[in-house]
Formats: sequence, C-alpha cells, structure tokens
Amino acid sequence: MSSSLRQAFTTLPAQIRAVTATVRNPIEALPPSVFHERLVERHLGRQHIVYVCAPDLVREALVTHASSLDKGEGLRRAIGPGLGKGLLTAEGTDWKWQRQALAPVFRASGTDAFLPAMIGATNRCVSALENQGGIVAIDQVMMRLTGRIIIETMLSSPEAVDADAMAEGLGVFLKQTRWSLLGDLLGTPEWLPHPGKAKGLAAARALRDQALAQIRTRRGIDPSGAPDDLLNRLLIARDPETGRMMSDEEIIDNLLTFLTAGHETTALALAWTLDRLARHPEIMRAVQRELDTVLPDANLELDTEKLARLDLTRRVLRESMRLTPPAPIIIREVRAPFKLEGVLLEKGTRLVVPICALHRHRQLWEAPEIFDPSRFIPREGERPQDDRYAFMPFGAGPRICIGARFAETEALTVLALTLRRLDLTPELPAIPPGKLEITLRPSKPLLMSVRSRHSTMADS
Repeated sequence: MSSSLRQAFTTLPAQIRAVTATVRNPIEALPPSVFHERLVERHLGRQHIVYVCAPDLVREALVTHASSLDKGEGLRRAIGPGLGKGLLTAEGTDWKWQRQALAPVFRASGTDAFLPAMIGATNRCVSALENQGGIVAIDQVMMRLTGRIIIETMLSSPEAVDADAMAEGLGVFLKQTRWSLLGDLLGTPEWLPHPGKAKGLAAARALRDQALAQIRTRRGIDPSGAPDDLLNRLLIARDPETGRMMSDEEIIDNLLTFLTAGHETTALALAWTLDRLARHPEIMRAVQRELDTVLPDANLELDTEKLARLDLTRRVLRESMRLTPPAPIIIREVRAPFKLEGVLLEKGTRLVVPICALHRHRQLWEAPEIFDPSRFIPREGERPQDDRYAFMPFGAGPRICIGARFAETEALTVLALTLRRLDLTPELPAIPPGKLEITLRPSKPLLMSVRSRHSTMADS
C-alpha cells in the first residue's frame, strides 16, 4: 500500500469525526490547536483549510492579501438566496462601489440620528417586561426588540411590516444555511436537498417580496418629503466616483443584509451579555450604579453624550463579545496563491479566521475563559499594537462591518435602558454552549427571571 493511500486510511476516522462535528455544530469541529497555535492546517475531504490564529497573520491575510481572497462560493451558496449580492456577499468592483455609496449612511452623524428610534422601541419593550415579570427567554426578547429597531430605522414606522414575522422568517432561513456550507465543503451539488432547505428558501422569497413592496411604495413618494430612514438613504445613495444609484434588486439585497447583520448579531450580543452579566452580581450592581449616576432622573433622556460616559457598560459589552462573538468565524477562499508563515495557500484553499478561538487564545489573553471587563481598561504599553486583530467582533480589514458603530450604539442603548429599570436572574444553571448557524446562537433558550428594580429596592 502506498504511503499516500495509507495516510488517507489513517486520517479517515478523524475526517469522519470532523464531518460529524460540523453537522452537529461547526464550532465543535475547530481543531483544539487553534486556541494556542499561530497557524493550523487541516485537510477535510477535498478541502485544504488553513486556520489563522495570530493577530499579525490575520492582518497579513485580510489586509495585505485582501485582493487574493474572496468570500467564496460556500457563503454565496448558503446566504445568496436571501441576501443576493449585497454588501456582505458582493466582490471586486461590485463590492467597492456599494461600500463607497453606503459609507455616508453609517457615519457617526447618520447613526446618531437613529438613536430616538432605538430609545422608543427599547422603552416599550422594557415597559412590557416590567409589567409582565416572570420568566422569559431573553434571546427571543432581544430578537424581537432588535427586529423592531431595525424595521423602524429602515422604514421609519413599526407598522410598516410585521417585525416579529420578519425576524422569524430570517431565523428559518439562517437555520438551514449550515447544511449548504457543509455541502460546499464536501463538494455535493448545490441542487441536492437538505433539512429545512425548502422552508428556508420560501422564507427568503417572502422576505424579498416584503422588501420589494416597501421599495415600490416609497418610489411613489417625493424624496424631499420622505423620512430620513435607511430605505430612503439607500434610494438616494450614489457611487461618489460614477454617480451610479442602486436598482430595486440591489436595495433589496442590502436591506436584507442590514436586517440580518443589524438585527441577528446585535440581538445575540445583547442576550449573551445580559445572561453573562447576571451571573456576576457584583459587576451587575456596578453597572447599575453607573447607570444611576449617568441617568439619575427617570425623566432624563438618553443621548450620545450620556452613552459616551458609560465606560463600564461598554467594557461589559466588549468582554461578552470577546467570549461569545455573535459572528464567530470569518471564511475566505483563496483565489490567487500566496504564502503565510511559510505555508503556501494555493487557489481554492479555505482560509478561516476563528474569531471565537482568537478571542480565547492562550497566547493573547490572560485567563481567557474568565469574564473580566477590566481587561478593556486602556493601560499604556500592556496591549499589543495590533489589538484590532486580536479583538475583532466586527471583523477586520477592508471588509470590516460597515455598521459597527450603529450596532454598538444600539447595544449600549438597550443595555442602559434595560438594566436601569430591571433586575434579571438566570434560570439555567450554566451558560449553554453556542451553536453556529452563520451566527452564534445559544444551544437552548436563555431563560431569565425578570423583576422591576423599583420593586426590588422597595423590598430591600
């Protein structure tokens, strides 16, 4: 028996285990060495996979060699039916002009204009929880809330569409995408059925139909009299180089991209943060003291100046996103060969940046499994110069999330207004593991008991 054939038979059980783990939960399929090595290679089926696990190598791959990478057919196969060729999936000049046209939409001034919608939706949600009390699945509550926020910022009106139905449809679509990713990894034909595929594609079509209906309605309104929402900004967005504007199909692609990225990931960041914070009562009390100081009067309105003063709250959010990043993996496909740390990445190689492993890497973080918001206190000379490639919940490089400021503003707003009025207690004995379905979802509902802080303080 040849050495290559012997090696194939030797590694077959390991490959079967890796495939089985990928089907069950792709996070579990990560090689253990990604938590302590700089670069890890693996061959799975027909695929050469290179895991990049050091900040300087991440920068080299995603920035220096950005032109040699693209998102790959796997991602387009998985989410293309829903998100089309929007900013998340587009490549080359198609991506570049969309990025340039959309950049003004997410500037600081533009994001700050959406703050009243964030505050209004959050206050309504918190009031409902305060009146209801009892036990809730906080991940589902946050999904509904961020769904309403993104609908109001996209369309200016909570009555424009059924936000809960859109969030549910998005969940149905995303849930089945891991099968598409696995099929691409194993080389199965794209037409092959898999669990949930028909329902997922139907949900994607329904979402696109709803978006088109809103666009057609808005096209009939004089732009000068239209509300300053995300849809109107997309309708008037222009490529600064060519003056090109977006077609209806491109607007749909980007509306659904922002619905996915601005709703799903922020909801998960909030749910993981609330559950984890509630398991550390001393930190929870410190956060609430900060909120009572910044917002001492119930009649005081939250604004950007007050958000900027929430130092501890911001560190808590970031530490939670370190431990459970909502978008835990970056995947790229090599389209032009290059070397990384002496390893040749040939065309077709799958390059993976396991953000979830980078955030817990033993060479980068002290006691990486411990929840410690103080690690984000700036200390001169203690953190590496390329820290942005060690902590990257919004990605890195040219394709870093365009809505990062929007997402952080929204998350801080929700945390501030929720924890100022509510006490939350976890009902599960431990934080459940995360399950990768494009985003990192809890493997079981995050059940929490809810009680008004006013009643808590009255009882004490």
